[in-house]
Amino acid sequence: MSKRNYNVFFNAHTVSGIIISFLLYVIFFAGAFALFKDEITVWEEGERINRTAKSDIDFDGMLTKLDNEYNLLGRDLQFRFGLAEDHVSLFMSGSKDSLASEKAKESHYFITNIHTYETETYAENYSLGEFLYRLHFFQQLPGYGIYIAGIVSLLFLFAIVTGVIVHWKKIISNLFNFNPKSTLKRVWTDAHTALGTIGLPFQLLFAVTGAYFCLSIFVLAPANIIYKNDRKKLMADLRPGPEEEDWIKASQEKMPSYNDFIKQSPKWKNFELNGAMIKNYGGVNMHYIIKGKLPDHHQITGTGRITKNAYSGEIIEEKHPTNSNYIESVQEITHRLHYGDFGGISLKIIYFLLALLTCFVIISGVLIWIEARNRRNMTIRQRLYTAGVGRTYLSICLSMLPVTALAFIFVKFSHGHFQIKQSAIYAFYFLTWMAFILIFRLKKDNYFTNKMSLLLGGIFGLFVPIVNGVVTGNWIWITIFQDQKEIVTIDLLWLIIASLCFGIYFSIKPSIKEQSTYAKYPL
Repeated sequence: MSKRNYNVFFNAHTVSGIIISFLLYVIFFAGAFALFKDEITVWEEGERINRTAKSDIDFDGMLTKLDNEYNLLGRDLQFRFGLAEDHVSLFMSGSKDSLASEKAKESHYFITNIHTYETETYAENYSLGEFLYRLHFFQQLPGYGIYIAGIVSLLFLFAIVTGVIVHWKKIISNLFNFNPKSTLKRVWTDAHTALGTIGLPFQLLFAVTGAYFCLSIFVLAPANIIYKNDRKKLMADLRPGPEEEDWIKASQEKMPSYNDFIKQSPKWKNFELNGAMIKNYGGVNMHYIIKGKLPDHHQITGTGRITKNAYSGEIIEEKHPTNSNYIESVQEITHRLHYGDFGGISLKIIYFLLALLTCFVIISGVLIWIEARNRRNMTIRQRLYTAGVGRTYLSICLSMLPVTALAFIFVKFSHGHFQIKQSAIYAFYFLTWMAFILIFRLKKDNYFTNKMSLLLGGIFGLFVPIVNGVVTGNWIWITIFQDQKEIVTIDLLWLIIASLCFGIYFSIKPSIKEQSTYAKYPL
């Protein structure tokens, strides 16, 4: 490669990386914890899960209670089953019946307890796991946050490609010649190259799938042209499922048991139920629907579903989970690769570690840039600008560790004290984060920012399982005995994170500051 081309790719890699660095760090750091979204929700609730089989849920009792409160006639109902088996998510569309009241035509989304049938709205049932999951693609910025995440993913893909081109000849040598006693710029460069190479497949996977999910509107635009603006046919191919049917009229027959329908569902071997639907509730063309999949060790992709006429029992549609079309399989495998939900807790841990590894690669890239641009031949204004941007970026990124640990403590202490949990979590997390950013930024010392983030992250992280035990009595040895693996996972996760924080904290000595260019050429 000519020197000119090398400089072009190097500058393109540097500029694109610096532009997206702190946004990309937030995506990966929040995304690491979002992998355990369901486990965090169970941990936060602190209640023992009974692990009721989905086929044993009393849907008839639940529907009777909901009908008395919301008048289900003419509505479509959709149940989704998550990790917390004692709760189901329920989307309730507005009634299609022209005679229905204005209240009955309102749609609702609930989290419903399968034992007590008590319902909570999305904001009332909001959890820290949901918050971190949404922060992962900036949904807290309504309307455009997800597009920012998509653009960042595209720029990340560009940075990966240019980074491979720039470092290609030095990848192996840097991996074996890593010397932590070298100058800081050399240390960060070697670490950035070596660890970036280790996590390259993972980073490439997330860049592509993240851009696909966040910018799917640009995928649908050309597809609309191919389908000649027939959106109904397009969505039927992209998301196969039961066709929409218009409301006809209310039925005078007795409501068939949904429990019986679930229990009489096709006995496909190893079939796991993960969703259920009712179309046109109480109407003459009411349909009962279930859907599910095979276990991951049997088949990663493929959804099975069956649709029956609720009154006649006639099968309207039946799809075996092994019969997948190309579009459906591509979408499902893309989703599962991105979220790592096909290999159990062990794969989530691997994804978690690779996400944190990527966070380190991002931080090391920023530090390389800071060290490289503090030279005598640069004006004092340029050097001050670089130092200011670097301090701001590091304050935003590194403060996420103690803030997130502190947020876990907050939601445990505040559980049950706020009716609208979403607002409480938003206020605590963002205000605390802003306070940390301001303190670190005004201190103007990257060494201090790094050390204090590790120290506070370790202290708060250590207190997470302790606070859990004090508040709920879910001490780790008790939850292990009760097989509450979701709660155990979060407690152990923070104990490991805290241990690593303390280990790194005590390994970083003040003498390391002498290796920085800012020690040689102070501002």
